[in-house]
Amino acid sequence: MALLPIRKFPDPILRKKSDEIVDLTKELIQFGYEMLETMQSAKGVGLAAPQVGRLIRMITIQVPEKKPMIMVNPNISKKQGLREVQEGCLSVPGFTGIIQRSVKIDAEYLDVNKNKIKFSAEELLSQAIEHEIDHLNGIMYTDHLKSHEDLHKTGITPDEVHWHDVGYKIHISKDQATKDDLSMYEVIEKKIELSKIKSDSSLDDASLEI
Repeated sequence: MALLPIRKFPDPILRKKSDEIVDLTKELIQFGYEMLETMQSAKGVGLAAPQVGRLIRMITIQVPEKKPMIMVNPNISKKQGLREVQEGCLSVPGFTGIIQRSVKIDAEYLDVNKNKIKFSAEELLSQAIEHEIDHLNGIMYTDHLKSHEDLHKTGITPDEVHWHDVGYKIHISKDQATKDDLSMYEVIEKKIELSKIKSDSSLDDASLEI
């Protein structure tokens, strides 16, 4: 089996709706196992067919202490409750976000032997299924963010530039400076940390100390 290339945002295929699988052929089953291998290699807990270039309703899931699943035409018949979760995506590498997912779901799908499976799921399993079914409908987890402040770069350190931050330079002329002699200018570099400004604040609330 071969590893499949994972499409990254903003690839337009990630915004398209997938078609139901009418005939589960041997080729599609093989594709499902390749999806599973690709997901495991990328250390993901879920993968949807559009993420590897095919607009069909197939997803793969593997959460800790559970067997891996290839789910054909998955569907959620019932959702219960809401909870805040931290979520990432193999198609949006380097970021995680805080969104709402269901507390519990009832779902169904066809397995690779064409058996119809019905079950209930909670916690990470239900979250992963909702996430991957969203992909089948052209929906990204980032669409569920309440604001840009709920999206965070992973592995960021205090010395790194946050994706919300804006760098700027101020040129202060000395007494002898001329327009054509930039060597006589003092350059001060600063950073506005927009990530620390609340959404209802303005830039006037930021402390721009020189």
